Amino acid sequence: MAARRVVIGVGNEYRRDDGFGPRVLAELTARRDGDHRLDGVELRVSDGEPSRMLQAWTGAALAVVVDVAAGGGTGWCEVCLPEDAGPAAPATSGHSIGLGDTIRLARALDRLPCRLVALVAYGHEFGFGTGLSAPVAATIRPVTERICDLVAAP
Repeated sequence: MAARRVVIGVGNEYRRDDGFGPRVLAELTARRDGDHRLDGVELRVSDGEPSRMLQAWTGAALAVVVDVAAGGGTGWCEVCLPEDAGPAAPATSGHSIGLGDTIRLARALDRLPCRLVALVAYGHEFGFGTGLSAPVAATIRPVTERICDLVAAP
């Protein structure tokens, strides 16, 4: 039996660049039939609420979280967690509680996956509406390819 792997796309598709995570999950879903690397991989969309995040990744050998962060430059980055969970976020983020706080909660409850990787695009437009900014849309393909490589690795 293969180890459980889950990809979680975090965000709100009606808040412009915040829809990056759900958009990447849609791309993975479209690829699923033609890309054997995605066989058996759970694909989930989340609003980032901590209890749902913990439920999605508990017991997984690998959890990949796809999200967007405000600021920074352009492109995307890969962060291995929980070592790089970062400082506690103020409760004013788009997700109410940030990923770092969710990781700290998971650690306290012993509900971290064996391996947790975050792929984060640098977003710039978070107003109401659908559609990603051009720089964020340009990261969909490389992030999707990286996810396929991560879930296929032994």
